[in-house]
Amino acid sequence: MDNLQLTDIELNTFFDQLFPNGFACEDVLNEIAPEGWQHSPLLSCFHPSVEQVFKENVQIYRNIEEFNKGMKKRPNQDTYVPLPEPTLEEIRAEWKEKPVNTTDEVTELIGYCLWDIFSDNHDVVTADGRLADLGSWRRSSEFIDDYLNSKLKISSYTRGNYMHFYMGTIWIQGRADLSVIYIMIFRRLKLLGADWAYSFPEIHLVDLSSLRAELKEPSLYSPSEGWRASQEEEQHQAEVEKMQAELNEINIRSRKEALDLPLPSTVRGYQYVYGHSPRGWPPV
Repeated sequence: MDNLQLTDIELNTFFDQLFPNGFACEDVLNEIAPEGWQHSPLLSCFHPSVEQVFKENVQIYRNIEEFNKGMKKRPNQDTYVPLPEPTLEEIRAEWKEKPVNTTDEVTELIGYCLWDIFSDNHDVVTADGRLADLGSWRRSSEFIDDYLNSKLKISSYTRGNYMHFYMGTIWIQGRADLSVIYIMIFRRLKLLGADWAYSFPEIHLVDLSSLRAELKEPSLYSPSEGWRASQEEEQHQAEVEKMQAELNEINIRSRKEALDLPLPSTVRGYQYVYGHSPRGWPPV
């Protein structure tokens, strides 16, 4: 399969062709922030208002509380006692303005958006039909970070952080419309004759029971133990199949519901540049 995807050296060359002058060069800024980074709506990705920070903290709090509620109680507590919800006053008391660093912020934002396109189970296909595959989600983050270290020499990244771009824009996507960045990236991909295939996010079950069986000491085996293990395995497989069937139903329902939601920014950016939807969209 190696001949069907770019090698690591070819991937670096491909990124050089996409961004010959770097992630935060003048031509990139002219496309995504023509009025200047200081005046761009994208600035809020790194300099959110106190109200936005409050909104995000409340959402995180509610997600955690929902999880804890399902657990019925907190550690060291006999009954479930909810924590108080954060207040705007509390957030405002801790909130501080940060100085703007155009080069680092633009570089970081482009890196996040590249993860969204090249990773997250999507496929970038080069002009010769090969995949520009950065690897797993974690490896994709590591590749982008390594690329910045080796190619762009950005001081903020010289120490390296392979998880820096993991999950892409998930933590900032509610702060600004990122379509303009996806459009910029897709324009560059199209100029190189490359294409993109969308993959709808799905939930899958990972069964590690076989690994546990392999780690079991052979010397501990007995006929009675073997029969009991066989019965347990049958029951386990039945439970796994039931859970997977339930997840399949959730995935099917999610795909249908996605059609009534706003288009993902990545898909919207692709449509703007290529004039049609990517392969994989719509997801049903």
